[in-house]
Amino acid sequence: MNPGFHYDAVLKDLFQQDRPTLLTELIGVRRPRSFLNSEFAVVEKRIADLLLLLDDETILHLDFQSTNHPGMAHREGIYALMASEKYGGRRVEQIVIYMGKARMRMPDRLDIGVVRTAYRLIDIRELDAEVLLNSGNAADYALAMLARGGVKRLREIIARANKLPEPRRARVLTQMAVLSGLRGASELLIMEFKSMGISVEIRENAFLRNAYESGEAKGMSTLLLDQLEAKFAPLPQWAVDRVSQAAPDQIRRWGRRALTESTLEDVLG
Repeated sequence: MNPGFHYDAVLKDLFQQDRPTLLTELIGVRRPRSFLNSEFAVVEKRIADLLLLLDDETILHLDFQSTNHPGMAHREGIYALMASEKYGGRRVEQIVIYMGKARMRMPDRLDIGVVRTAYRLIDIRELDAEVLLNSGNAADYALAMLARGGVKRLREIIARANKLPEPRRARVLTQMAVLSGLRGASELLIMEFKSMGISVEIRENAFLRNAYESGEAKGMSTLLLDQLEAKFAPLPQWAVDRVSQAAPDQIRRWGRRALTESTLEDVLG
């Protein structure tokens, strides 16, 4: 089991297999022709989140982001060049969809003189949960939980998902269970599941259990990084890396220390 598996895998699978309404809105009148191999063979292996070949021969690069990555613009520029090179010099469009809980603070372009790159940057909370719920597409339910007002309507979203026929029902509820960590809503979702008599066998399935626990840790690490940044900004890269790779229990301990300690080193040890 890959210990690095987290919410990214669920989102990539959701967009590839379920085709949410958001994907149609992003590409307009064009249609996906195929999903492309997104692994690039370079000295440092890089794997983009999703690459789509559209029917006008454009390559669309979709990137899912849960934190305010300081090097996002550089990363997008690298991916654009590699994708164009790998697929015959085609035109590349890029969209970064921010799923995090903190306020989005990333730039949408980079100008370093001879090289310039720009991409579309979307905060999932720019979308209204109600619009996604009423789209008629079950693939939008998990995204509705992350959208504006989604957590407040969590019970309604769960109820709608629970009415879907199998195996669609289990798939959507599992997506919600994994992605709820991005809003720090894992415990709330579990309580709603219990109160509604819903059973999703996450803990009995190694793949789903790993996805759920990793997604929960991802959401918790995002909240702790925001807390530390507010108190000790700017954060050094070693601190960001250490928090991002920590288990939920460790993140909880650091969160308690952050309330009383006066230096970043005292918090993280």
